[in-house]
Order: sequence, then structure tokens, then C-alpha cells
Amino acid sequence: VEVSHRMAGAARAAAVARALELCGTPPEQTWIATTDADCQVPPDWLIHHLHHARRGRQCLVGTVRVASHPSLAPPVRALHDAHYFAGHDGPGWVHPHVHGANLGIRADTYLRAGGFPSVPYGEDHALVAALPAHTRVLRTDACPVTTSGRTTPRAPHGFGAFLRELGEVSEGA
Repeated sequence: VEVSHRMAGAARAAAVARALELCGTPPEQTWIATTDADCQVPPDWLIHHLHHARRGRQCLVGTVRVASHPSLAPPVRALHDAHYFAGHDGPGWVHPHVHGANLGIRADTYLRAGGFPSVPYGEDHALVAALPAHTRVLRTDACPVTTSGRTTPRAPHGFGAFLRELGEVSEGA
């Protein structure tokens, strides 16, 4: 799907709309799994998503791991990990993070929530925040996606920008 607008939310929404159009299955039987172009998913990533979908989950909110990158200084990685894994208490960890890089949602739930909003950033957070009450959401660290560790972001408010800001904090510490 090619789009001319430069908003992550609108791009994701257009991709999902086209996929649902092509899919032809009922929304309650369709799983939407999203990641990012600069990410690497584990070989069993989609199987992991579908396993939980078959068990009745309507949304899966996964985690990420930051790949090594020449621009990612060790103190920045340490600061990221300290922040990201704060409160991690084992395999049942219910994390607070939302990443379009590791997100899955049943199509009927996606549509009821209004889909990805047409915003320049934060579309993943907005979608999860808009989920109807009683949506069966799984927040899991069981199948993380590896994301780029570059600190020169392509998106002004993306993960690379977050890492760059952490670098500024670590330099000021």
C-alpha cells in the first residue's frame, strides 16, 4: 500500500483498510498484526499472536528489544533498559508499553475502537486507549520484536527520537 501523506496513523489505517478489503473473512475471524519496517520479528511471532487470538484475546500488546547500533551508546541502552523494564517481576510481567511494532488486534475490535487515528504519531497508543471496556487485552513480553537502536530518527516522534532524548538525558546526568 502506497500513501502520500506522512502520518503514521493514516498510513497504518490505509494498510489495514486495504488488507481487510482483500481478506474477505468476517472481522471477528480476522487478526491484524502490525510491526515496523525497521524491526525484526521472531520466526514464531505470528504463530504467537494467533495462539492468543484463538484463546479469545482480542488484542495483544507486545514488547520490543533494542538492537545494537553504532549510534546507541552503552549508557543510553542502560538508561532505556532501566526505564523499560522497571517493575519487571518475571514471566507474568504486565508491562505498560504500547508499540505498533508488536501489536495485534482482532478486526472487529479494531473497527469498534475506530481504527488507527489519522495522527502524525502515537496512533498505536491512541488505538489501545480507545479499546472498548471489557476488551480481552494481553500485555505480554513473551515474544518481543527487535527494533532499531539508531538514535537518528526517521520519524520526529518515533522510537529513534525517544532514544536520542535518552542520550541527551544521559549526557546531562
